[in-house]
Amino acid sequence: MPLAPARIRTRPHTRFRAAAATLACVASLALSVAAIPAAVAAPSQGSTLQASSSVSALAGQAEQVLVVPVTAGLEPTRVRGTIVVSGKPEGTVRATVNGRVVLEAGAAASIPLDAAVSSADVLTQQLTVGLQFVPATQTMCVLSNATATLNNMVVDFSGTAKAPTTVGEFFPASVPAVVLPVPTDPGADVSAAIMTASAAMSHRYPDAAVAVVPESELAARVANLPAGSRILSVVADPGEVGTKLATAAGLPQLILAGHDEQLRTAARALASDKTALAVTPSVTGLTSALPAAPGLAQSIKDLGSATLKLSGYGTPESYVGVSQSQFGGPVSSVKVQLKGTHTAVPDNAHAQLSVFWNDYLLSSQNLDGGDNFTVDAEVPAGQLQGKNGLRIRLAALPAGGDCSGPAGVMPMEVTLDTAGSTVTAVRGESTKAGFARFPQVLGQSVPVAFGDGSAQANTVNAATLVAALQRDSATLLDTRVVGIDALADSSESGLVVGATAEMANKLSAPLRLAEFRTISPDDVEYGVGVSAPYGVLEAFEQGGRNLLLLGAWAPEGDVAAAATLQGQLAAHVGGVEGGWGSLSRNLLVTQPSGTPVLLESNVVVPQKAVTDDYRPYAWWIGGAVLVLGLAFALRTVLMRKRAREAQAYVDAELKSSEPGHGN
Repeated sequence: MPLAPARIRTRPHTRFRAAAATLACVASLALSVAAIPAAVAAPSQGSTLQASSSVSALAGQAEQVLVVPVTAGLEPTRVRGTIVVSGKPEGTVRATVNGRVVLEAGAAASIPLDAAVSSADVLTQQLTVGLQFVPATQTMCVLSNATATLNNMVVDFSGTAKAPTTVGEFFPASVPAVVLPVPTDPGADVSAAIMTASAAMSHRYPDAAVAVVPESELAARVANLPAGSRILSVVADPGEVGTKLATAAGLPQLILAGHDEQLRTAARALASDKTALAVTPSVTGLTSALPAAPGLAQSIKDLGSATLKLSGYGTPESYVGVSQSQFGGPVSSVKVQLKGTHTAVPDNAHAQLSVFWNDYLLSSQNLDGGDNFTVDAEVPAGQLQGKNGLRIRLAALPAGGDCSGPAGVMPMEVTLDTAGSTVTAVRGESTKAGFARFPQVLGQSVPVAFGDGSAQANTVNAATLVAALQRDSATLLDTRVVGIDALADSSESGLVVGATAEMANKLSAPLRLAEFRTISPDDVEYGVGVSAPYGVLEAFEQGGRNLLLLGAWAPEGDVAAAATLQGQLAAHVGGVEGGWGSLSRNLLVTQPSGTPVLLESNVVVPQKAVTDDYRPYAWWIGGAVLVLGLAFALRTVLMRKRAREAQAYVDAELKSSEPGHGN
């Protein structure tokens, strides 16, 4: 599972680059957005190092920042890294720490950053590092396309990490990683609570690495984790639900104990920042109601943009992310209404406001005739995705189109009324059945059915998939364990983990857990046959609802091989670059060797189980054809008989009319 220690606060055009650092120190700590470090010592007295993701700023762009969590007890002493400028290095590069300028230098191909910091630069246990590139010359209309990037940033720390003494301290503003161990044989209530806790931690700490592991692997997993990481354990207890603090493998641990529905409710409460109010080492009766589902009408402010302002000449623009999950479920259409004000357009100047949805132009209008504007546009169904982008662009030219003057001279400015501007959706489907329909089709409630095999392995895999889904969901996912028959007979969308061939057949999955081969060898790098076990994650529609199914097939019923492949698939989904949104089509298939491959089910040669599903229809069709054939034959016979009778009648009439007939 990749670690994401720092949160990057980005604006349009911000570029992301993974940082790789090899840090050697007596007590060192390495974090990377690309992968979990190979070996990191636990924090102790002395200097520690913390590597973070990179941050980039375009020339003329507002300051771009990234946030590094600071563990209680540690004090940052220095910030170090290298700033690389691409394009023409003309201008000034400025670096700040919590708003304080620590570097201001002329742009160059490479600029070292090495600045002293202290606890005074830490706010709410976070160190904010900013980067800005001010170009040497600016005109009204055109800015440089050069970019400054801070790479391989590290923060030196001194002191010793402080262990939390209260439940509130266990949940700081940000953490680099959370590990949830799963006991050997969890009951259904413990499994449901672990999945709920996995979703809660992913929802509360979207930039943290949330890993779910078997209890026996806990020590090995946390040995590589940075200071400030947490262990969250869920255990069965017949008494009242409660929490207590402990230490495991040198890291702070919170143990949540309880049983039945109360245990799952308590795990859901961990998503709330109100746990910061718990100022004791243990808490009992922890509970939380599920937040109300969001409505179908959301303001731009509700969608995360409290302020939205465009200013200057040229083409300044702003971006608002819009996911279907922000409407509480899948939607079939969207209407956008934007309201705002703008500065007066000078004589002979031009200003135009354009609105894009996923780079599709929705509307464009000239800004003139007053200082207010309203944009009404409807998004075509074909332009709707699970995650979308609403982009607003101001295109402005000064009077006479003269761009040679200095920037900032009577600039155009547009201010959006973020509370009054709305995005209104209609419930329904707009994407093809497959991975793209998740997580929005789940809404808030996620029933999970387990198949055969280890309850521990199924819980690990299910909680890992839930964490991946939660990262792409704006609403908190509420998981619960149900029986496979209950899920099959319901109309709810859900998840099946550890599926058997019988389950795949019962749910009419597109790929049954049996041998298969593909129509086109270009779609896969391997073949599947008698000697080739495989694991598969399927996303499909069945009975008007959508399901995710994780299962595996191995020759001669090799249970161990099937379990290993399912675990590998779940881990891949949990750590894939781009998260759940990077999955496409409706099948993710893996084998013991090779990288998981995304497939479309129509490239799979129909399996016997699939053709058997249609056998009754074939008999009915055959019977119908037979009946129609008999009816046609009977009709033909009757028509011929009738034709003969008619002909005989005509012949008789003619004969009777002949002269001398009857004499």
